[in-house]
Amino acid sequence: MLTAASSVGVFAVGPNWAQITWGDLSPGVVTFAVGGKSTSIEHAGGPGSYVVEDLPAGSSAEITVTTAVGKTILLPVHTLTEPWGRPLTKFATISDLHLGALRWGFFKTMTEPEGRFDDPYPVRCARAAISEAARWGAELLVIKGDAAQHEDPDCFDMLGRLVDEFPDMPMMLIPGNHDVDDGAVGLPDGLGERRLAFATGVEHLDVDGARIIVANTTKPRYGSGTVAEVKDDLIQAAAEANSPVFVGLHHQLQTTRTPRYYPKGIPAPESTDFLDELGRVQPGAVVSSGHTHRNRVRYHGDVLVTEVASTKDWPGVWGAYAVYEGGICQSVRRTGEPSVMEWTEYSRRAVAGLWSRWSPGRLEDRCLSHVWAGDTHLVG
Repeated sequence: MLTAASSVGVFAVGPNWAQITWGDLSPGVVTFAVGGKSTSIEHAGGPGSYVVEDLPAGSSAEITVTTAVGKTILLPVHTLTEPWGRPLTKFATISDLHLGALRWGFFKTMTEPEGRFDDPYPVRCARAAISEAARWGAELLVIKGDAAQHEDPDCFDMLGRLVDEFPDMPMMLIPGNHDVDDGAVGLPDGLGERRLAFATGVEHLDVDGARIIVANTTKPRYGSGTVAEVKDDLIQAAAEANSPVFVGLHHQLQTTRTPRYYPKGIPAPESTDFLDELGRVQPGAVVSSGHTHRNRVRYHGDVLVTEVASTKDWPGVWGAYAVYEGGICQSVRRTGEPSVMEWTEYSRRAVAGLWSRWSPGRLEDRCLSHVWAGDTHLVG
C-alpha cells in the first residue's frame, strides 16, 4: 500500500503559536491568515512547516492557508491554556536518534539514495531538531536514550561530533537499549570534546521552576527496561526537590505486565509501583519517555505520563517544554528542516503505511497544559 503524503494540518500548538505542516504542496507563495493578519512564505515545493505566532493563549481561532495554486484550507486551532504565574524556563527533549542507522522499516528496506546528502538521515534529523529547539529558546536539552544505533565506538563518535556542534547548549543524556545492546563494549566516559557523559544511574539538575531528573532504565543486551535498580535514588531525588519534578526515562512505563504493543518497556507492577511512589512524594510530577517512537499521554493519578516519538522517523519530532510557576506546557513539534521532512514523509510508509497513523498520536497526545499541583488536568 502506497501511503499518500500527509495533509495540511495543525501538528502542534503552544500557548501562543501553532505549527502547520504538510507533506506535499506545489512551489510558490503560501499564505497564512488569522485574526485579520496574514503572512506569506515562498515555498520550494514538497513537504513543509510554518509556525503561526502571536496567537492568544487558551483560545480558538481559524487559520486560513492559501496555497500557490489558489487552494484555500481552513484549519481550526485551539491554543494551550497557560498555567498560572510567570513563565520561568524552557527546555527540550529528544530521543531515539539512532545515530549510525542506515535503514528503516519493518524489513529494514527503506533507505536514502547514496550520496544525496552529506550526512545520513539520523544525523540530519537530530541536528535539525536541536537547532530548532535552540531557536525556540530551550535552555537545556534532555536526550532520552537510543542516541546511538549500537553500542559501538563509531556510533558513539558520531554522537560526540553531534553534541560538539552545540557547545552552548547544556545537555543531559541517558542510555537506551540500543546504546547498551552489546553489553561488552561499554558506554564511553565522555562524548566529543565537551566530554558529555551518559547518566548510568540517577542525575538531576535544578532549573528555574523545576527539577529535571534523568534515570538509566536499561538492561545490557535486553530491549526491555527496569526501574528497580534506580527507583530508590529516583524517588529520593524527587522527594528532596524544592520545586516540581520532570522525570526523563528511555523506556515507557507499561500499564500491564505483558506488553500490549511493541517494543517492551517497563512492565507492571514495577512501573505502577514506581508511579504510585512518585505521586506520593511529588503530586503532579511529569514522567516522559521515548523508546516506542510514538506520541501518547495518560495520567496515573496526578502524575502525567507521556511518550514522545523519535527524531529520525515519522513524524520526526522534538519536545518543547515551557515551565511556569503553576505548571508546564508540553508541545511536540515536527522538525521542519526540508531534507528532514523529505525523509520523515517517506518513512511514514513503514509497516505497509500503518506507521503513518500509529506513531503521531492525536494532537492532545502531543500538546497539553499540566498543572503542577495535580488538581486540574488541562488538555488543549
